[in-house]
Amino acid sequence: MSFVHLHVHTQYSILDGLSNIEKLFQRAEELKMPGLAITDHGNMFGVKEFYDIAKKHPTVKPIFGCEVYVTRHYDHKIGDPEHKSYYHLILLAKNELGYKNLMKIVSLGHIEGMYYKPRVDHEILERYHEGLICSSACIAGEVPRDILAGDIQGAEEAIEWHKRVFGEDYYLEVMLHKTEVPGLSLETYYNQKQYCEVIFELAKKHNVKVIATNDVHFVRKEDGPTHDHLICLTTNSPYNDPKRLRYTQQEYLKSEEEMAALFPDHLEALANTIEVLDKVEKIEINRGHVLPEYKLPTSSSRTLTSIWKNIRM
Repeated sequence: MSFVHLHVHTQYSILDGLSNIEKLFQRAEELKMPGLAITDHGNMFGVKEFYDIAKKHPTVKPIFGCEVYVTRHYDHKIGDPEHKSYYHLILLAKNELGYKNLMKIVSLGHIEGMYYKPRVDHEILERYHEGLICSSACIAGEVPRDILAGDIQGAEEAIEWHKRVFGEDYYLEVMLHKTEVPGLSLETYYNQKQYCEVIFELAKKHNVKVIATNDVHFVRKEDGPTHDHLICLTTNSPYNDPKRLRYTQQEYLKSEEEMAALFPDHLEALANTIEVLDKVEKIEINRGHVLPEYKLPTSSSRTLTSIWKNIRM
């Protein structure tokens, strides 16, 4: 096996992901995949369940991660729309330090950066980058957005910034979702194809490796229509509304063969997912009870001793 999924949304990507964690591991096991990541939107709510279920499937190594929302600043008083803008970024814990840093990043996003989405900024990423693997995410990532906007210089600057912070643990990410639903627009696929072609060029120019992902939101292909109904709930849209948000229904846990068919000329992008898997250490997230230790003043100790003596008498 030369491929693992590193971009996976479970049901903890609220009203967006449909993937049941147990079924994800069962499917990964069926496909003989040696690992599986969890990268829910802006939260780590599902990590404990992911960890517990992974123990029942020892042939599949769990990778703890998150798809974070990154903004340039938090100031809500700024009049321009920049304080609302954000892009997606995938972070994966490589070791225990990385897991702790990921928890800090995600927590700060909720505590300090919440503006409809739990956002973090470059300063936080620089402060807590150790032990983390980073990839450029989906079409909502900074690099793909810059490419589609025709801002190649901006894309290159973004690559160099992330490369400086994460070093060899920074990867560029490609995905292709060519819908098979009759009448559904191919716009997403064409946009993905456009930025993927440029990403391979920029990866070579900037000496950054590429990983292939599939932005998993449900487990099996036949789950696509159910997920489509979920998106209606998310957007409060009638099912028959032609203008509502639609996914391609290709966002499922594909096999290695299916992924290879998407990138036949870049099979190294599949192999690089195994490189990422090999970097990830076994992480123990369970902890014993942590209770505070109270040291009483000497006078208090004497008083308590006296009370105890009186009770015994």
